[in-house]
Amino acid sequence: NLAGEGIRFTDAFATAPVCSAVRSGLMTGMYQTSIGSHQHRTWKKKPLPEPVRVLTEYFRDAGYFTANCSGLDFDKEGKTDWNFKVDKKPFDGSDWRQRKPGQPFFAQVNFRLTHRPFERDTQNPINPDDVKVPPYYPDYPLARRDWADYLESVQILDRQVGQVLKRLEDDGLKNNTVVFYFGDHGRPHVRGKQWLYEGGVHIPLIIRFPGHIKPGMVTDDLVSTVDFAQTSLHLAGIEPPSHMQGQVFLGENTKPGEYIFAARD
Repeated sequence: NLAGEGIRFTDAFATAPVCSAVRSGLMTGMYQTSIGSHQHRTWKKKPLPEPVRVLTEYFRDAGYFTANCSGLDFDKEGKTDWNFKVDKKPFDGSDWRQRKPGQPFFAQVNFRLTHRPFERDTQNPINPDDVKVPPYYPDYPLARRDWADYLESVQILDRQVGQVLKRLEDDGLKNNTVVFYFGDHGRPHVRGKQWLYEGGVHIPLIIRFPGHIKPGMVTDDLVSTVDFAQTSLHLAGIEPPSHMQGQVFLGENTKPGEYIFAARD
């Protein structure tokens, strides 16, 4: 139970309602609108403006191994779905087990779920008649089936996340690893993903930091994905560069944000 072991943020938001623009901000600590990476999957990708660098470079400079995992396939590198190009290889490998003995690591584990098409959960199917459809959708059999399929896909994702956490524990890394669980945009429904309503930018966020975060906490502090880069560096004892636009929201002498900014193209 990740939420029971960490802190759950009820008011976490992405800087855009679509993945690649949000990931641009995640990997730089910058709003995508300020570095020209706001257009979803721009084909003519530009380099980052100075002095902006990819987050993993700061971890690498501090001696970290950086990994990009594709879901549960740790032999395959996850996608680098950003709207900019980088000259250097952004990650060292696809699995934290590829690092040197005792070397600290930074890893991203990219899950496809809950993208469409939804994956049905044969282990624990959901009856469409039992779901509560949001009031701005029609209470119609097709809408109910779609919502149930979405919830089943979430259930499968939960189990896959559990497998990754079990792998960390098996490697003896549970107690000295900070875990961020989040989405890179809002839910994949009409009026959600790609739309600049709350449903398009409101994301799940749970953070586990054994020995530093009281288990089972819930907070309504305002948090944005643009804050993740600085906060990750801070928790690792690495000084975030001054050009980053987010703010540290975990650790000593931190305070919650007052506003959330998001944009769509």
